[in-house]
Amino acid sequence: MSARVSERNPAQRSPSSPILQAVLAFFCAAVVLTVAWYWVVASVPAQAQVLLAAVGSVMGALLAGAVAVATYHAGRAAVVRERAERAEERVAQAEHTTAGLEHELRQFAHDGFSDLRRRIRQGTTTDAAIAETAQPSQEALRSLVVQLGKTLGQAERRGAAAMASCAGAAARVQAQVTNLLAQLREYENRYGDQEGIFGDLLELDHQVSQMGRLADSFALLSGGRSGRRWTKPIVMESILRGAMGRIYAFRRVRIHTTSTAAVVGYAAEGVMQAVAELMDNAANFSAHNTEVHVYVEEEDTGVMITVEDSGLGMRPRERRRANQLVSEPHDLTNLPGSRMGLAVVGRVGAKYGLTVNFRPSSRGGTGAVVLVPQHLITRTQQDVSAPPPPPAPATARPAVTAAGRAVATGAGDGASIESTGAHSIGTDTGAPGATGDDPTGGYELPRRRRGQTLAEAERQQHQQRTEPTRERRDPGTRFAAFRRSGTRGRDTDPDDTTP
Repeated sequence: MSARVSERNPAQRSPSSPILQAVLAFFCAAVVLTVAWYWVVASVPAQAQVLLAAVGSVMGALLAGAVAVATYHAGRAAVVRERAERAEERVAQAEHTTAGLEHELRQFAHDGFSDLRRRIRQGTTTDAAIAETAQPSQEALRSLVVQLGKTLGQAERRGAAAMASCAGAAARVQAQVTNLLAQLREYENRYGDQEGIFGDLLELDHQVSQMGRLADSFALLSGGRSGRRWTKPIVMESILRGAMGRIYAFRRVRIHTTSTAAVVGYAAEGVMQAVAELMDNAANFSAHNTEVHVYVEEEDTGVMITVEDSGLGMRPRERRRANQLVSEPHDLTNLPGSRMGLAVVGRVGAKYGLTVNFRPSSRGGTGAVVLVPQHLITRTQQDVSAPPPPPAPATARPAVTAAGRAVATGAGDGASIESTGAHSIGTDTGAPGATGDDPTGGYELPRRRRGQTLAEAERQQHQQRTEPTRERRDPGTRFAAFRRSGTRGRDTDPDDTTP
């Protein structure tokens, strides 16, 4: 208590000091005036001393009172000035402290906070991350940094747990989709001769493939991986057709390519996923009666894939935003719900080194350009081998994909049955030398029996002369008939053996 009192200024120790000073001044003045006036009274005649003493007493009292009042106000003014000076010192000190706090807080918000968050996201413990981060000099800010670090650590753990849960759920969906596609492939092989059932199975296969693409997108955004991986290069046309088979409006997509390049196996699924998202984006943002065109060009730096639509296009601000989504990493916290596909493209591009950008299309809409770098491009064995194999006979059955789908072009109206399973899509030539991860997905392709080609050709010529013109049917029906024609000769000639 004594130490606390000693630290106080004199005015705080004795609030009545001006009054004491005034009283002291009054008594001093009274004594001095009394002595002086007594000397004056003693020097006058006796008959005037009484009157002069009375007048002198009154005047002395008044003069002493005036001196006391003046002393009191002078003391009060001194106290006020001292308090004002101390207040100014405190204000200056507070301003200096506030400026220091503001500078340190700004520096921490600019550098320290991002460094602390980066360390926590890299897996460093909260205490270690706080210790490695530059600490401010103020105790209050140090406490704030500690509390902020603990809050960030808890939030990061909750976010990591949520992302792991999403990745696990996406993986389970991917496994279910894979099993369902395998089961559909079995049903397509079993009921391929029944026209109505086979067409429905193809449509169901396409829907499941779209669901698989969405599951792959969720897995990529949550830190997982794609459900399919290849061990051999996939030719560029198979990449494009596989991507086309994963979108809803695949009938509107037109592919223009003569490239013989192939994508290495470990990156084939990623390129296919990115191109599928861009195709789907182009189809969704263009009129339903327009087409989406896909072009492939081989450059010195790699293979350039261009997806163009005839929609309304993008304004410059929207184009900058789209380029930002496909070029910068984003997490789920700031991801717009309507641009999830572009975020998937950005994740794939960052993983494999793809360059993606948007530009105005020559068709009036938007063009998305994907540059596959040269280190992801290779050549298949078919490109460097001797002359290409002869085309498959007319009666041979088409190659069946991993999803039980085949690539077959219809006659007359030019309609085609595109592969939408897209696990591994064969080229249109059906060459046996094409590389890839088993385009049949483990399904044994049918073999032609000796003598079947000539017999089947004569039988078809006879049927064309005798059978009347049949009405046009849907693609599923035509393909079922195509399958049935390939197995008819084998069923009627049991004595033949497979070569």
